[in-house]
Amino acid sequence: MKSIMLPIALISTFIAIVYKSNAQPDSSGVGLYLLGQSFFDNKEFTGNIKKGYTHPGFYIQPAIKFKTEQYSIAAGFHTLYLAGADSLERLVPVFSASLQLNSRVTLIVGTLESKNGHWLPEPLFKPERLFLNQPETGVQFLYRGTESKADLWINWERYIKTGSPFQEEFTVGFTHLYHRNKNTGFSNAFHAMAFHHGGQIDSTNLPVQTHINLGVIPAYSFQPLAKTRFEFSSSLYYYKNLSPSFTSYYSSGFGLHPQLRAYHNSTTIDIGYWYSDGFINPRGEELFGSISTINPTFNQAVRTMGTFSIEFQKVFRESLLLNANFKAYYDFKSGLLEYSYTLRLMFDGKLTRVK
Repeated sequence: MKSIMLPIALISTFIAIVYKSNAQPDSSGVGLYLLGQSFFDNKEFTGNIKKGYTHPGFYIQPAIKFKTEQYSIAAGFHTLYLAGADSLERLVPVFSASLQLNSRVTLIVGTLESKNGHWLPEPLFKPERLFLNQPETGVQFLYRGTESKADLWINWERYIKTGSPFQEEFTVGFTHLYHRNKNTGFSNAFHAMAFHHGGQIDSTNLPVQTHINLGVIPAYSFQPLAKTRFEFSSSLYYYKNLSPSFTSYYSSGFGLHPQLRAYHNSTTIDIGYWYSDGFINPRGEELFGSISTINPTFNQAVRTMGTFSIEFQKVFRESLLLNANFKAYYDFKSGLLEYSYTLRLMFDGKLTRVK
C-alpha cells in the first residue's frame, strides 16, 4: 500500500507546484505534462519458441515541463503497476532536455521520445516494450523533413560500476522513413540496431556480446476508394553476430516478410508470410526468431509462419488514443496456430496548458 500511495503523493505535489507557479506572472512556459497508459495484453502461445502470458495494468508518467520556442526541460517520474501485484513494478525518475537545433532537427538528452517505438516493425521491436519497459534514457536526434523523417538514438539500458554482478547493456538504433506522397506511391523504411553487453570494468567474466539487426522495407500504396487504401510491402531483415567470441547459436541470419495491408477509416488489416533462417532479434517479438525462450533444444534455424492482424486505432480529443488489436501466427512446420490480443488506452496530454 505504501508503494502505491507514494506516486499519488508525488502527483499531488506536482499539481500543487504547477498551480502555484502558474499564479506567478513570469511562469507562462511552465506546465504539468501527463503521459499514461492502461493496457490488457494477452498472449496465447503454446509452441516451443515461446509460451504465453498476460499483462494487465497501467503506467503513469507525470512531469513538470518548461518550454520555449527553442528548447524544453521536463522532470518527473514513471511508475508501472501490474494488476494483482502486491507492489509497484517500477518507480523511476524521468528527466528530458530538448533543444531545437534547426527547423528540422531536435536533440534530446535524458529520457527519450520513444512512445512510438521508433517506428520499428514487430520483428525488430516487440510492441509490449512500449508499456512494460522503463523509459528509454540516453541521447536522441529526431529529424522531420517534408518527405522523410528519421530517429537516431542510444538507449542506455543497464549501468554498471566496479564490482557490479551484471554486464553493461545499451542499444543503438537508427530509423529512416521516406514517403513522397502521403497515401499513394512508393515508400521505404530503413532500420539499423546494435545491441551490446559488456564494459571495460565488467567483473562478471561473461563474454562481451554485440549483435546487429538491419531491416529494409520497400512498399507501394494505392487508394482505389476515398476511405480505403492498400499497401504491399516486402521486408528484408538481417542479423549478424559481431561479438569478439562466438556467443550465439547462429553467426548470421535473415528474414523475409512480404505483407499486404488494407486501411479503412480507423481499421487496418494485415496478412503476410514469414520466412527466416538463423535470424536472431534481441528486441523483437521472439516468434519471428530462431531462438527458443523455453529450451535451446527447441531452437529452429528455419522459421515459416503465416501472419495476420487486425487493428483498430482512434484518437479522441487529440489526447486519448484507443488501440485494440488481434494478431495470429500460424507455424507451418508444427501446424500450430498462436494468437494474441491487446487493448490499450493511452493519454498523452497536459493537465495545465503550456502558454
